[in-house]
Amino acid sequence: MSCDDVIEVMKVMYQKGMITVLSGNASIRIGDKLFCITPSSVPKHKISQLALVDLDTLSWSGPKPSIEYRMHALIYRNTEAKAIVHAHSPWTVLATELGLELDTRRYVESRYAIQKVSKVPPLEAGSWDLARAVAEKAKEADTIILEGHGAIAYGKDPWDALNKLEALEYLAKLEVLKRERK
Repeated sequence: MSCDDVIEVMKVMYQKGMITVLSGNASIRIGDKLFCITPSSVPKHKISQLALVDLDTLSWSGPKPSIEYRMHALIYRNTEAKAIVHAHSPWTVLATELGLELDTRRYVESRYAIQKVSKVPPLEAGSWDLARAVAEKAKEADTIILEGHGAIAYGKDPWDALNKLEALEYLAKLEVLKRERK
């Protein structure tokens, strides 16, 4: 597990349509005091260098970190997360806006990937309010829907966190398509 995995996860998310060229972010914890995170304003499929952020001071070296670095830091401070992935998952956003129930027990992909899903209301991207609200929910859930924004998950490595977001997106897509057939 390395910072290179974060770069690869971002490329996969972009290829799968889970993020746009400049949206989404991912990070990985390095020891007790640091994490590396995707940079701000760099096309996700062209990332070559990550920002290194200090968990205590929130100072960084390298490129400017994603605007969501505070959210990642607070999740690391409040959980045993080793990696975090945030996508702007279109099916998850749509299913949530339509008020559809996303029961992770319904399908095998989500049943085995996700421990618990929670939600936070719409809050400004990159804000302390969003960071605090997500970090609070992360104490009880490994996957959090950000209403009108996307979803974030944490896990043992970036691939584990991505798997949770993919499972949620798969579930959301099925629920939206099922609703359309009615």
